[in-house]
Amino acid sequence: MARTGLSEWLLERLSDAGAQEAEVFAVEGTTLELRVREGKLERISQAQTGGMGIRTIVGRKLSFVYTSDFSRSSLGGVVEKAVALAQQATPDEFNQLPGERPKRVVMDIFDPKLKSISTKRKVEYLRDMEAAALAYDPVVKKVEDTSYFEYWGRVEVANTHGLSFAYDASTCGVGVGAVAEKNGEMETGFADWTTRHFGKIPEPAALGREAAGKAAALLGAGPVSSQRVPVVFSPDAGFALLAALSQALQGDNVNKKVSYLGERLGEKIGSDLVTIHSNGRLPEGPGSVPVDAEGVATTDLVLFEKGVLKNFAYDYSSALRAGKKSTGNAVRGDYRNVPTIGMTNYYLEQGTRKPAEIIKDTPNGLYVMKLSGWWMGINPASPEFSSAASGRWIRNGELAEPVSRVTIASTLPDMLAGVDAVADDLVFRDSTRVPTFRVREMALSGASEDKK
Repeated sequence: MARTGLSEWLLERLSDAGAQEAEVFAVEGTTLELRVREGKLERISQAQTGGMGIRTIVGRKLSFVYTSDFSRSSLGGVVEKAVALAQQATPDEFNQLPGERPKRVVMDIFDPKLKSISTKRKVEYLRDMEAAALAYDPVVKKVEDTSYFEYWGRVEVANTHGLSFAYDASTCGVGVGAVAEKNGEMETGFADWTTRHFGKIPEPAALGREAAGKAAALLGAGPVSSQRVPVVFSPDAGFALLAALSQALQGDNVNKKVSYLGERLGEKIGSDLVTIHSNGRLPEGPGSVPVDAEGVATTDLVLFEKGVLKNFAYDYSSALRAGKKSTGNAVRGDYRNVPTIGMTNYYLEQGTRKPAEIIKDTPNGLYVMKLSGWWMGINPASPEFSSAASGRWIRNGELAEPVSRVTIASTLPDMLAGVDAVADDLVFRDSTRVPTFRVREMALSGASEDKK
């Protein structure tokens, strides 16, 4: 941190006050947010952020406090509060902090040029992206959510076991939403991109056209009859499979026996085409970090390998409860949050086929472009998956009319087992990604009358 030695000083004060173990998670950085509408800069927000989250353990009793005041006079009161709260807590034998000191590693997760790129250039990027969306097709009537964000700063994790690790990181991203209208109907399309380096964001025209194309492609959509059909998921929709699966892969839910996958470690659940990673060391990955939110080294954690459930994700405490080692999957929203289990760069390995080949090889089915509502009711104890869907009907191996107001449903294990084609189009435009893939069969609920 810029305040050299402050974490060490604070840990010494905590130990002197009676803490048997203590941890400081400190963040300092700068954020920038921009929004453009109709070519004009509608919003600009820049802020300095920073603070410390402090976990204190006394007799296996744990407290958590946080502060944004780095002055040593203020931190003295924080120390007293942290120890007092810990003394009042309920003991738990697994309230422990990691002691292994991670090795230093060089990762390309910080863009030193980011803060020197002018705001004017970033605003021009948004204007160009908006203009490209509007120029795509006359049916695109307006553009919303044309936005840019960035963060750059420093993270430090230190504890009383001698663990101390700091790293610099940056993130920047853009997003654009297009609205297409025709004959009183309206559809939306969205495109976004998140990366560590500004130079890795695609040209603005490409994202503008992508958002507009998605909106225009769905105009005139309607339901099809209820049936069981193959479903091809675009990368924009297919990520929901991984997101819905993640809770059942978290070690704390396995420990609590509320994960439907908890007793299936080592079993073949998915098809041979299903290999899923949470890889905190992926080069240039949007979620890549050298250590997790507790200072444990991140890894390339293989959750499924050729359909076999190989691992669960653990933070330090849940790993202790399970008699295992942490997998480096502790995450925090910011310094005001205690660590929880989460995925890093979470993805389905790509295959060798082209997306167009998979569609051509599907005589009849649904190509899903958008999902909504799939997150409702998702919990680690239930494998059920159901979502409203929109996209294009596949007829004789070609994309045909747009489809909407349908629901697709299955169970997550059945979907994994039913993956029979995976494309080669995996791109890390955010930290949870999949390539195009096909599930052999899902239940589709739509209109009572066949409109195909």
